[in-house]
Amino acid sequence: RFTLKELEARLSPNHFFRTHRCYIVNIKHMRELVPYFNGTYSIIVDDQEKSEVPVSRIQSRKLKNYLGL
Repeated sequence: RFTLKELEARLSPNHFFRTHRCYIVNIKHMRELVPYFNGTYSIIVDDQEKSEVPVSRIQSRKLKNYLGL
């Protein structure tokens, strides 16, 4: 058992991104980045359920820089 912070430290920053205090996403499985409101986004993940993962405002800025947007 790890905290999310410990898990984040073990994962490769080239493949994984912390989108919210409760979520880490594998960027290679990101299907779509959808604008939400107040500068936040949602990520649609490429899985059977097309899961939606929230991206916080602070992490939205970091993710856009990471993706070169």
